[in-house]
Amino acid sequence: MMIPRSHLIVRAAFLAATSTLLLLAVAGPSPAAHAQARTLKISHQFPGGTPEQGDFRDRLCRRFAAEVEKRTNGSLKLEIYPGSSLMKTNAQFSALRKGALDLSLFPLAYAGGEMPELNMTLMPGLVTSYEQGAAWRTAPVGQELSRLLDEKGVKIITWIWQAGGMASRGAPVVERSRRRT
Repeated sequence: MMIPRSHLIVRAAFLAATSTLLLLAVAGPSPAAHAQARTLKISHQFPGGTPEQGDFRDRLCRRFAAEVEKRTNGSLKLEIYPGSSLMKTNAQFSALRKGALDLSLFPLAYAGGEMPELNMTLMPGLVTSYEQGAAWRTAPVGQELSRLLDEKGVKIITWIWQAGGMASRGAPVVERSRRRT
């Protein structure tokens, strides 16, 4: 069985099997698949660590990799490349689409220049809470997001949301009121 190369680990709590990779991990490998172990690469830009220590996004990747290897009895292994050690941050989405990268933990809004619809995933913004983001997985907006990504050859494996921030080089985004005394 051939596993599609274009996959994407995205934001919102390790939820269900939404792609071929996790379906294989849940179902387990066939005896023939075990004879041909396959290694997939996960790239991300966050600092590396261990499954127990370090940046939480790297820990998620490491725990995910361990679970996939366990559920496939070792027929599928995942190598993690943290800190943009495999490729630069902004190159990851395009590489996923072209099949040059297997997996990435990638904030979708980073690909907004290539695919403007992905700008809606920035949190805070349209997505105002973790609960709202998690609800997208089964909501029409999440299904449409998945469909748009599918058209580009990218699959959401798991939804993990992470709050971002707003910044301005000029005036403050929000100015605190000053108390008059």
